[in-house]
Amino acid sequence: MKPALNPALVTGAPRTKFLVPRLRRDVVGRAALLQRLRRLVDEHPLTLVCAPAGSGKTTLLAQLARAAAADEAVVWVDLDDSDDDPSRLLATLVQSLQALNLVWETDPLALVGNVAGTGSEARAVLAGIVNALCTTASARVLWILDDLHRVGSPACASLLDALIERLPQHVALVLGSRVAPALPLARLRAHGDLGELGAAALCFDADTVVAVARSRGDMLPDDARVAETLARTGGWAVGVNLMLSAGVRPVRMVPRPDATPLALFDFFAEEVLAELPDDLARFAIDSAVLVELDPLRCQAVTGRDDSRECLEALLRRHLFVDVIDEHGPVLRFHDLFRDFLVARLTQQPAGYRCGLHERIAAVEPIAERAIGHWLDAGCHRQAADLIIAHGLRIVADGGHAHVERWIERLAEAGFDGQAEGGLVGPRLALLRAECAWVRWDWMNVAREARLAADGLRASKHADEHRRAMLLLAAALGAIGQLDERAELTEQALSGALSGALPDGDAAQFHLQRAWAAFSLGRCDEIAGHLDAMNRLVERDPARLAPLIAPTFNCHFGGLPGVTEAVLRFAAWCDTVPKPAALPWHSTPIVLGAWAALWQGRLDSVAPALARAGEIQRRYGKVRYVLLDANHLAALSLAAGGRTDEAVAVIDALLADLQSSDASGLRRAWLRPYRSVRARIAWMAQDGAALAAQVERIGGPPTAGEWPLAAAAAATALGQAALLDGDLAAAESMLTDAVARHARHPAPAFYADPRVALAACRLARGDRDQAWQAVEPVFEALLRDRTPGLLLLEPRARVLELLDIRPAGHPLASALDVLRRRLGTAPPITTGAASAVDPAAVAGDRADLLQTGSEPVHDRRLAGLSGREREVLELVARGMPNKVLARQLQLSPHTVKRHLANILDKLDCDNRGQAAAVWRGESRR
Repeated sequence: MKPALNPALVTGAPRTKFLVPRLRRDVVGRAALLQRLRRLVDEHPLTLVCAPAGSGKTTLLAQLARAAAADEAVVWVDLDDSDDDPSRLLATLVQSLQALNLVWETDPLALVGNVAGTGSEARAVLAGIVNALCTTASARVLWILDDLHRVGSPACASLLDALIERLPQHVALVLGSRVAPALPLARLRAHGDLGELGAAALCFDADTVVAVARSRGDMLPDDARVAETLARTGGWAVGVNLMLSAGVRPVRMVPRPDATPLALFDFFAEEVLAELPDDLARFAIDSAVLVELDPLRCQAVTGRDDSRECLEALLRRHLFVDVIDEHGPVLRFHDLFRDFLVARLTQQPAGYRCGLHERIAAVEPIAERAIGHWLDAGCHRQAADLIIAHGLRIVADGGHAHVERWIERLAEAGFDGQAEGGLVGPRLALLRAECAWVRWDWMNVAREARLAADGLRASKHADEHRRAMLLLAAALGAIGQLDERAELTEQALSGALSGALPDGDAAQFHLQRAWAAFSLGRCDEIAGHLDAMNRLVERDPARLAPLIAPTFNCHFGGLPGVTEAVLRFAAWCDTVPKPAALPWHSTPIVLGAWAALWQGRLDSVAPALARAGEIQRRYGKVRYVLLDANHLAALSLAAGGRTDEAVAVIDALLADLQSSDASGLRRAWLRPYRSVRARIAWMAQDGAALAAQVERIGGPPTAGEWPLAAAAAATALGQAALLDGDLAAAESMLTDAVARHARHPAPAFYADPRVALAACRLARGDRDQAWQAVEPVFEALLRDRTPGLLLLEPRARVLELLDIRPAGHPLASALDVLRRRLGTAPPITTGAASAVDPAAVAGDRADLLQTGSEPVHDRRLAGLSGREREVLELVARGMPNKVLARQLQLSPHTVKRHLANILDKLDCDNRGQAAAVWRGESRR
């Protein structure tokens, strides 16, 4: 019977990663060295212990942790190769802090789940970590990250640098690494923020060699033996132990005096292994396939019932193992010794090694480890099944890179997934689509989701088939394959009437149906599709609202019937209990703000953007929130006559679309968002600015572009001709634009060309034709109660057109009210909206239109408080934190908090980048 394993271990990251290794009884206490390390930790926010493998770093760090004061909290992290990915590293850091019982402003798991790279989402997690650390009840926190050399990617180094920059005063970060990490060590040294302990400090001296022998119970070496040991090893800790172990009998061969440390290790390790009984040596070699050794895992691998006794024997014989958990016990071979044992294992036949991996994979409860063992065993079907079973959870935990690598290994091994009627391959394709979705890689989402949808059709995995179709529909829309998206959506909904589609899937497909109608110019159908979606959401808002919110935005806002549907969805979202803020919570807030704009309730826009901005600040770049909020902010500012600020906001949005992680969005939405820039110029009646934008949004359609882009370009072209005074050309162009607009209206992106056409005809003296062009506009907005549409047109032009209405018009009374509201109200200067910064929104701005008396050219600086600007100015002058604190009469902790907020608001990784922003503004 296979041994049962502890179900408590079934997690993505084993708890042993966060346990301080237990000190062995034979460990030599090096009081002077430990005191030196303690002094460095007390005096510096960051301490680095950097020395080669086998130098005793982990032992020294464990001694530091075990000797912590009563009012100190110790956080231990044993980093491994799986942490060499920004998302997983952040998840590990967050998980390591759970034992401290911190107060988190935002659910930390939700924070990590939003990260797909090293952008502002990652910085938002860091800000959450820093703020949570400030709530600890302990006077001091020792945060020890061991084996940092396993995390070597530049992206992870950048995250750690940003974390170090933000750490509160009471947190000491201690790093153990074999190599110098890719951190700005020179800068940290210059500022006095780095304590260092190198290989020389860890080397054993003669007294320590004797103490080691005494602790082991060995015969005390004479002076010649001590001198030989030091000469051979250079005081290298593991080398000393190996030579003492080999000294129990004559060494059969003497290594060359100039042998490298690794060669020396291998030589003496051979001597140590030779001293073990054959069965115990075989136990050690076979167990080397394990990351951690506990009796149940070792029993599974070796087939021995005396695994506990074998582990205790290895410990008694001073073999190179660390005790991770004494209750198991759970041991871990020293890296060098495990490498040596694995090298010995490779001398065995491949089938023998595969058998070891297969036996442990069958009982390993941690999915990530079991998958690796199945792959090493060559059992590809079992690996694939486990990847399918746990892949979505691992992707959600930030491990999409690991899932993709596992699937690549299957492909490299020639595994085609044809088992189980060919369903394994499509299910793996669905996981690849999910991984591509995290990166907004729409082309790969479409390709993999199509494979999954085709392969899972008519299978027993109906839920996965529907998910594949949803991903495919969204991706097809993103890359501009609109007809196919519409056809696929109709196919999916064909089973809805028979009840074959669960409410959640049906609601999402109704939203996709609305998207399809919008993209294909069937705009009169959108409200009906949204109503069908809302009826399903109303049945279970708590479950369905979070599913719908991430794909519901403003693009078809302002169209007939849509505003009311949007408000109903937002209202149902508001009924969902929200014990902690999540990214989707901002969607209904922003949708409600758009509805307020269309209804002309501009005083409601600013508070809504402030609420959404607070969520954005917590989570970083939640792009589906960022685009909508900035889009709305730009139009609201333009409606208030604040054209320069509106331009700054939309330019920042366009710049964000140029980033590498926005390639999927850029393909379909770059020209529509550029048309918003042109619209702002039209609202300001700035002919030169409009003409400049026309050159950027004109030209033939590009691959994957939505048809509304052509309608927007035609409208801007006609408006530019009107402002240039070429009335004949303007009328011709605007007539064409009106025809295009009738098929593809998009109030959120470009102005209604009928207003410009009416203004053109009025300028030519044809009042009747002018009214004929604009009358349907007024009738529609009054019927749909969306007078805010007129706020996004040049106000003077609109007032002129209202003045030419015929006497006795059926809507005369309503038009009079509209005329008075537009004519008597001054340009809006408060209550509209200001920029929602692309990285973060200042949470302390009650009115987003409020600015200082001095103009701010870099919009990121507008979000800083007065005190933060003082801090940043001194940082830009090169002033270190301690001097800065004295200058401003602040505590060091308060300075740290100000700097953390500044970096988050400016979307900067370090103080150097923030200082550059300030200096750039100062040079203006």
